[in-house]
Amino acid sequence: MSKPKLLFLAHRIPYPPNKGEKLRAYHLIRGLARDYDVYLGAPVDDADDWQHRDALNGLCAETCIVDGRGRSRQKAAVQAIAKREPVSFSYFRHRELMDWVKAKTTAHAFDVVFLYSSGTAPYLGAIVQPPARLIVDFVDVDSEKWRVLGQTTGGVMGRVYAREASLLRDEERALAMRADASLLVTDSETALFTQVTGISDGVRAVGNGVELAQWDKARSLSSPYAKDDRKRLIFTGAMDYAPNVEAVSWFAAEVMPKLRARGWPVDFIIAGSNPTKAVQALARNDVTVTGRVKDMRPWLAHADLAVAPLQLARGVQNKVLEAMAAGVAPVVTQAALEGISAVDQESVIVAKDGAGFASAIAALLNDPARAASVGAAAREVIAARYSWDARFAELAAVIEGVRRREAA
Repeated sequence: MSKPKLLFLAHRIPYPPNKGEKLRAYHLIRGLARDYDVYLGAPVDDADDWQHRDALNGLCAETCIVDGRGRSRQKAAVQAIAKREPVSFSYFRHRELMDWVKAKTTAHAFDVVFLYSSGTAPYLGAIVQPPARLIVDFVDVDSEKWRVLGQTTGGVMGRVYAREASLLRDEERALAMRADASLLVTDSETALFTQVTGISDGVRAVGNGVELAQWDKARSLSSPYAKDDRKRLIFTGAMDYAPNVEAVSWFAAEVMPKLRARGWPVDFIIAGSNPTKAVQALARNDVTVTGRVKDMRPWLAHADLAVAPLQLARGVQNKVLEAMAAGVAPVVTQAALEGISAVDQESVIVAKDGAGFASAIAALLNDPARAASVGAAAREVIAARYSWDARFAELAAVIEGVRRREAA
């Protein structure tokens, strides 16, 4: 018996699942493929990801992965101004993918259209036969991120960010009004979305999960670190993402000098793809900028502590979930802990400022048994509450529980 058909449109190819947005999309597709024939459409805008364009062919009934490498954000901004639309719409819209959506929705009546991120909204205009259900996974409130950046960034870029926030908020509201269900990654993001859009009907949280079995194998992988007495503090994430850049820059400036003053032989490892020039400039004897790594698991599992000094954090931080899954004690800001059911001083350590981070890190390094206990408790939290199977069940309940709204 054939499965019902689901059209999944993502703003970026959800593979490899090596950072938050891709990891969530990949696992959602993996879960949805159990019950649906998934037709996946997505662009590739990272040159390193093009090699993976066929990676999801076996999981999906059909894929359309279009080449967006070399696409200019500046050109997209000019087009967006001309069309009076968000820059993200111009950047993620691809003619080849629009044509594919039109062809597929002409040939098939899809049971579900699943839009992943507000950046996929333009593809609604290419849909010929309306689906039985329209689900939008906003993940987090993108417009709020741009609003905060607009307030904290001066000059021309501050005005660009403010424009994006305003236009994107209007589009988020319109998209949620059209959708049968609007998903976000945490209860707090759900509440924020309702606050800024005025829409609560059909808005609900479906959180992120962790594939714990993969992390159970992590310590058996060869360590990437030299065999010496130095301690490693690791931050993971996409290093062209502004909140991550801000976090590591702050840590290098505010925390590392305090640790050096204490005489600790500590290395700060910044592990993640596409480090900006500002991040690369942080590299020195005790600060390592890795760039993209093939497998993040050994980097995390063999580190002494994980740090997440984020000041601006939208949604659940997968970097924190993964550190917890690896059994590595995380030292984090309260913002980085949003949506994660961990208890300060038990399964995580929360710090507020540079002195707090330095003191917390020094205390854990001075007491390896305490660090191991926090790491073990963190892993137990993941095992108990953050399996992807539980998230799949939540998503299935959402899809089955909604009915397409009558056309206005």
